[in-house]
Amino acid sequence: MIERLARLPEDRRTELLTRLRAGARQTSAAQPAPRRTTGPAPLSHGQQTLWFLDRLAPGRATYNVGTAFRIGGRLDVPALRGALASVVARHEVLRTGFREEAGEARQFVVPDLVVELPVRDLRTEAEPEAEAERIARALARAPFDLARAPLWRAELLRTADDEQILLLVVHHAVFDGWSSGVFAGELAAYYAAGTGDAAAAGRIEPLPVQYGDYAQWQRDRLTGDRHRQLTDFWRNTLAGAPTLELPADRARPAEISYRGACRTAALPPRTGAAVDELARSAGTTPYVVHLSAFLLLLHRCTAQDDLVIGTPVAGRDTVEAENLIGFFVNMLPLRADLSGDPTFRELLDRVAAVTRDALGHAELPFDALVEAVRPRRDPSRSPVFQVVFAYQNAGSPLTLPGLDVDQRLIDPGTSRFDLSWSVVTGAESTEVAVEFSTDLFDPETIAQFQSAYRELLATVTRDPGCRASRAALMSAEEREEHLTRWNGPALAVPPLSVPAAFERHARATPDATALVTGDEQLTYGELDVRANRLAHLLRERGVKPGGRVVLCLPRAADLVTAVLAVLKAGAAYVPVDPAYPAARMTAILDDAAPDLIVTHEALADRLPADGTGALLLDRSADVLASRPADAPDRGPDPADLAYVLYTSGTTGVPKGVLVEHHSVVGFVEAARELFDLTPADRVLGYAAANFDVSVGEMFNALLTGARLHLATDAQRLDVDALQHLIESAGITVTDLPPTVMALLKPERFPSLRIVFVGGEAFPGELVNRWNPGRRFFNGYGPTECTVTMVVHECEGQWASSPPIGLPIAGHVAHVVDRHLEPVPYGVAGELLIGGEGLARGYLGAPELTQEKFVPDPFGSAPDGRLYRTGDLVRRRRDGSLVFLGRIDKQVKIRGLRIELGDVEAALAGATGVDQVTVVPWTDPRGDRHLVAYVAPDSVDVPGLRTEVGQRLPRYMAPSYYVTLPALPLTVSGKVDHRALPEPELDGGDPTAHTEPRNDTERTLAGVFAGLLRRERVGVDEDFFELGGNSLQAVALMSRITALFEATVSLSEFFQAPTVAGLAALVDTSRASAAAEDDLMTRIEQMSEAEAARLLQAESGATR
Repeated sequence: MIERLARLPEDRRTELLTRLRAGARQTSAAQPAPRRTTGPAPLSHGQQTLWFLDRLAPGRATYNVGTAFRIGGRLDVPALRGALASVVARHEVLRTGFREEAGEARQFVVPDLVVELPVRDLRTEAEPEAEAERIARALARAPFDLARAPLWRAELLRTADDEQILLLVVHHAVFDGWSSGVFAGELAAYYAAGTGDAAAAGRIEPLPVQYGDYAQWQRDRLTGDRHRQLTDFWRNTLAGAPTLELPADRARPAEISYRGACRTAALPPRTGAAVDELARSAGTTPYVVHLSAFLLLLHRCTAQDDLVIGTPVAGRDTVEAENLIGFFVNMLPLRADLSGDPTFRELLDRVAAVTRDALGHAELPFDALVEAVRPRRDPSRSPVFQVVFAYQNAGSPLTLPGLDVDQRLIDPGTSRFDLSWSVVTGAESTEVAVEFSTDLFDPETIAQFQSAYRELLATVTRDPGCRASRAALMSAEEREEHLTRWNGPALAVPPLSVPAAFERHARATPDATALVTGDEQLTYGELDVRANRLAHLLRERGVKPGGRVVLCLPRAADLVTAVLAVLKAGAAYVPVDPAYPAARMTAILDDAAPDLIVTHEALADRLPADGTGALLLDRSADVLASRPADAPDRGPDPADLAYVLYTSGTTGVPKGVLVEHHSVVGFVEAARELFDLTPADRVLGYAAANFDVSVGEMFNALLTGARLHLATDAQRLDVDALQHLIESAGITVTDLPPTVMALLKPERFPSLRIVFVGGEAFPGELVNRWNPGRRFFNGYGPTECTVTMVVHECEGQWASSPPIGLPIAGHVAHVVDRHLEPVPYGVAGELLIGGEGLARGYLGAPELTQEKFVPDPFGSAPDGRLYRTGDLVRRRRDGSLVFLGRIDKQVKIRGLRIELGDVEAALAGATGVDQVTVVPWTDPRGDRHLVAYVAPDSVDVPGLRTEVGQRLPRYMAPSYYVTLPALPLTVSGKVDHRALPEPELDGGDPTAHTEPRNDTERTLAGVFAGLLRRERVGVDEDFFELGGNSLQAVALMSRITALFEATVSLSEFFQAPTVAGLAALVDTSRASAAAEDDLMTRIEQMSEAEAARLLQAESGATR
């Protein structure tokens, strides 16, 4: 016994010893024994899972296991074919197929299977190696029909006179990793016997049982108290378990496709020794060290403390199973706690304890575990866990006498999980092989994960006392690249204030048109004189340099004049919207403590009577006419305050953001270079004055000599009027909200050359509509950074929302974790920004300023400060940033994190939808839902539900839909969420009980009720949420076939697991079958010539 244990691989030895200590090993009386019956055996639990998955997604090669054995030397082909036949004859499982009887699968054995080993000669091919690779991939990716034995195929390729490749592809239902070693050893022994060593075959011990015997034993063993103990353990262990939110390159599709790839990377040569040394000193195993490092990597990449992953165990805890080929592997969930920033040594202890507990309860098959835990069914992801960790010994290679053999796995182009992370240890090397979903990840992202794992492992083996937060994920060179490579280029900012920069153009081109709004038009010279006269008047009315002036004005020339005048007077302007509620207006005035309010007579009564003086600008023409036409003395310095913009924080209390002159001038200089702005440009002024986009619009025009077309309130609120303005004025530059752009027709604007979009996420379809023939930019910038700091130029076609890009000139951007440490490419983190445009801080809020504007720990920002945006982003390999949402507003519905932008993007591309926003909503029962608001109100909601269900996973689909003629917008053009109506409780909840409405639904409701042992079932109630399981779903499909003579696939049912959904599928299937029957009847009644003409016409119609 001791010798046999010593020969086992380290991971297998750990598993077996743990289970022995836990008492999991059965007594000899409970060992597998030959079955008493000779009929078909039941499927093992593992086989049943794979059979069900094949029914759910037929025709896929997801569970194919392919190996290529490269054999050098003179191979005796008949001896190899005979050896293969002997292995197949010895193991019934290699002659087994699955047959379904009344919804239940059984395994049957072909008694006398003729073993074939076709030989293909590639020696005459121009590139035999390339052809061999093509054949290997095709063989590995061809699906098996589980009803037809055998579930393996082999082929021998001759690539040279003394070189050949044996290809073996086996379905996982009859084969596992341990089986590979058994197969290699027996094939070698039988080959040796066939080539002269007659005694070799005699050294193979007889098999006491076959796999079918094991399957029957497994079915019989787990009953009574032990079964209850196991299910109770796993229910308690996984209660409230979160979903792992691994950062992905793309949104999750509505249904798992199993498309995948594999990437292997070698760890440094000394890694194995370092891991062994740490394991010895910590009193644990290399398996636990690697597992702990992987969990730490997931923790750092997701910022989640509570992690659930899967791990395979060999499942061969009986002597009888050790020499059997078959599928014994069981999947175990491991739930790890990484809270409290543990040291790595502390984490090793935690993970070792979790592993011991899990292995001590490993007898419960995974399908039974799923049945006990009953996770929410979701066709877009595997149940319980989506990430798997495996630790494997490289295994025993195939050795054939007199021949050199090298073997490798064939990439089947599939992935069973989101991510399967395998650490493969050999005598001289350790590799990390990652099988990954290509729907979610790019190969470059996986390479980054592998690189991070390598660095992390090096850190923790060198210093096991290292805290989880401090374990390096990047090399020093990579860290430096993140901190320096992707920052904006240097920016030469003219040492000017805003009015000084404006006055250069007023002096150089006084007759050029500066401003057009409504019926008013002003040249640069006229606007400058107006602003100068008003600046003098402001000084007279008590406005001091460094003071603040509130502007409450309509969208007219007076607004632009007042902005320039306040700046010329040396004060900062504070814009407020005349439509603000009285409470917000009062709060801003109290906080701003202005020297003066500039407004119009019609708006004066909206202002609170707080004692602040007011200048009625529309009643001051005579007074202004007598004031000097030149600028006041002592104009502002570049470091003086230019404006205060109020924005609501998470508390809802307005906070005033302080921005200086040099920041505005610097932004305009960067924009001028980026957009190639010239005096010939005509810039649309659309944004409200209290929104920072207005700063960009106004000064990108007036500080570059261009013309500003300020849209009036009437033009902003009328799509046709706005469209006419852009078209008739020959606008060349716009910065419009996506919700407004969705309503406009870009083909009507031939003069428009620059389209800038920022402020909110938008679908790729918007780019595709607007960017032909012009430059389209996506931008990002909170109020605290002077309009925009990060920009991406969108070229070509886009299937999803574009990234926000890279910092503009003079600015820096870093992606960091919660400890302000840079994170690798592809990993989500908080965005920190800094540079010329960074605000001074918040008015009268030193503590908030200190909290949000932090010292730059990287020495990258010009003024030594960075702003913590509170926004979640990730960096792509090209350096561009992808916006993921607010950190403090991550939406979770039933425990699953949802990016609202992904849901909105799916809806925005749906038929008939012009505008959309999605918000979380809590109903009176306390349940949380997604509500989709769509416009116009003519949208077909049932059709929209169906279309969205084909694009999004079920957990991301909105529960309620509210149609509106148009979405309400704020003055800044964003969706006004406060003005959205609440959904009607009886108008959208798909889970409300609804009685059957036709014969098909009535029959199916009865079938549902019978299977689920319920008195009644509503047509919209979810089969799985009512207690149904996968085997019952299979039985249901059999009933459907018998009752309706209709064919519905399991995958179709999983997409619509309700009576109503299934009834629609049944009716569609029956209608299709009836149409085919009708066609066949017509053909049977036709002459041969008529039938030929009909078939020719049908063929032509489908080409």
